[in-house]
Amino acid sequence: MSVIEAVTMASGLVYLVLLLWQGRSGWVWTLSLVLAGAVWLVAADSVLWLALGLVVGGLGLLHRLRPLPALAEINSQSLRGWTRHLLLFCWGLVTVQYGIYIWQLGQGETPLLMRPDVVDGFLPIAGGLGLRAWLSQGIQDPHHPAATITVLVLSLSALLLGRAFCSWFCPLGLVGEWLHGLRSRLLPGEWTPPRWLDLVLRGQKFLVLCFLLFIVLIAVPSIALPGYFISPYHQAADMKMGAFFFNLNLISSLCLGWVLLLTVAFRQGFCRYLCPYGGWLSLLGLLTPLRIRRDPARCLRSQGHDCDKCSRACPSRIQVHQLIAVQSLECTSCLSCVAACPKRADALHLGSPRRRLSPAWLLGLLCLLLLVLPLLSHGLLDTWVSQTSLEQRHWLLQRLPWLNH
Repeated sequence: MSVIEAVTMASGLVYLVLLLWQGRSGWVWTLSLVLAGAVWLVAADSVLWLALGLVVGGLGLLHRLRPLPALAEINSQSLRGWTRHLLLFCWGLVTVQYGIYIWQLGQGETPLLMRPDVVDGFLPIAGGLGLRAWLSQGIQDPHHPAATITVLVLSLSALLLGRAFCSWFCPLGLVGEWLHGLRSRLLPGEWTPPRWLDLVLRGQKFLVLCFLLFIVLIAVPSIALPGYFISPYHQAADMKMGAFFFNLNLISSLCLGWVLLLTVAFRQGFCRYLCPYGGWLSLLGLLTPLRIRRDPARCLRSQGHDCDKCSRACPSRIQVHQLIAVQSLECTSCLSCVAACPKRADALHLGSPRRRLSPAWLLGLLCLLLLVLPLLSHGLLDTWVSQTSLEQRHWLLQRLPWLNH
């Protein structure tokens, strides 16, 4: 595991400790933290311990220079913003590290930096096939195991928390917002397609999702899975994905241009219209009991006010002020509507019919899910780091244009 991956995990563990310490919560959260701590103690290697020291030392230094606010004092949008920017920064470092690794490998040199296995998270087909093989046959993908763990973790997060990963953790959504904001400054105005066009555009991500599910569930027979995992094409899947966007041809240029067009033209264009991961999480999220819920008795509308601030703040254009419980496929639990509500959590909240979930604890649950399973796979099951040798990767890179199914 690379240092950047380890720092991200260490940040999640430190956040959980601070949350439990400041929140003075009950035995369920205490047990959860004990579980996370036990997994860390068993699974952590020298890199993870170094990362934990860096995170704790960095926070301690920042606190001495400027006292950090308690988690309960941070509003949901600031907390979400800090989290997303931190993860985007980490992903930026991972991208640079991976780029240097591939460049040196292509030059025939021994890379100075190790390959960050977290890049396999961008391989949904490899992850889906790996999860299918593991659940049905008990075999593991030796070349992209992190892809399998990523698909599993994201699927579990959707079943428990809906699409919260999209708005709290996904770095692509933040980049999309920046690009859209740049367009808005150059060409002011919020562009909203008519309803029929919006439905057509939203169908794109589900078409891509259906194509991916077809490959994962049908196109590759179960008997062929072991052979597929050792094929050169599969071993080079991450490099093939990178080459699709960085070695542009006519088809990939058109695809990238369409992605950029929708991203800059419409608010949350990539997330709303193109991301197949978002489509998968939205379908699984229909099963979660945690939703944005509105209490009509406490809403200002029940007092005669024509208030729709929650709906105007929603980046997914959901008419929250007309609903009791938001069950839309486009809701990402970003809590923008709750932050915009004049009565805050009195009228709007995220939770089940019986329990409310604060923004701090929502982030804590995400950290717990994205910390425990990768740690288990890395330290106990040894299924995080790719087993593809350096020599094999160099051989694959030289033959990349000719590798096909």
